[in-house]
Amino acid sequence: MKKFKGLLLKESLQNPEVLKLVKIIKQEKWDIPEKRLANFQPKIWTAVTFEGDVKYIKEISKKLSEAIKPKWYLNIGTPDKEIVIFKNKIFEYKKEDKIKKEEVKKYGESIGIPKCQMDY
Repeated sequence: MKKFKGLLLKESLQNPEVLKLVKIIKQEKWDIPEKRLANFQPKIWTAVTFEGDVKYIKEISKKLSEAIKPKWYLNIGTPDKEIVIFKNKIFEYKKEDKIKKEEVKKYGESIGIPKCQMDY
């Protein structure tokens, strides 16, 4: 089975039930410095590393996009692709495509995500 791997913040989810669609590999608490936080974000984040079967990546990406709160994002990677997921919007591109990566970062900033957090 070919797998994808992803990272999300539990606090970013409107509906945490979506986590049942993936295999959670690791969870850890992150204490975020105030200067990196937006005014709507908590100081402590729960980082969730997960994986899943690539044959379900499109379906899972869509469900994650529906479950995430506005002004947050998560990312999923395969050996050759990067998928960045926002509320009701998904970007998919080859990892070496720097132009597309910059487009994704600009989109994130345009919807209120601090520039310093668009560092996936």
